[in-house]
Amino acid sequence: MIGILLVTHGEFGEEIKRSAELVIGPIANCTAISLNRDDSISNLKDKVDEALENLNQGEGVIALVDLIGGSPFNVCSVTLKQKRNFKLLSGLNLSMLIECAMMRESMEIKELTQHCKQTGIDSVIEVNP
Repeated sequence: MIGILLVTHGEFGEEIKRSAELVIGPIANCTAISLNRDDSISNLKDKVDEALENLNQGEGVIALVDLIGGSPFNVCSVTLKQKRNFKLLSGLNLSMLIECAMMRESMEIKELTQHCKQTGIDSVIEVNP
């Protein structure tokens, strides 16, 4: 099973995981890492490294981060350049996480990454009366 790593500012990752679980039930092999105000970047990097190792069951890991250019994104980007053993998407939203969790057993990681990206894009719409 493809692992899911959520790396976000504050408790957003844990809370969006809880919200997704309200919709689809428990999400196995998924970890949320929070970056809070007084946390060190080196500690965040260590947590990301450890989580990537723990989540990878042989099919890879998708890391979903909240904000391009933020510290969670930057840490994951540097890690990706060093390890290249996971996929990274920014712009985490609830639709993206739900699709990732539901479709990860029926797709290879490359296809799943593109599917999650498109889901994130498609879930942002303007509604006009």
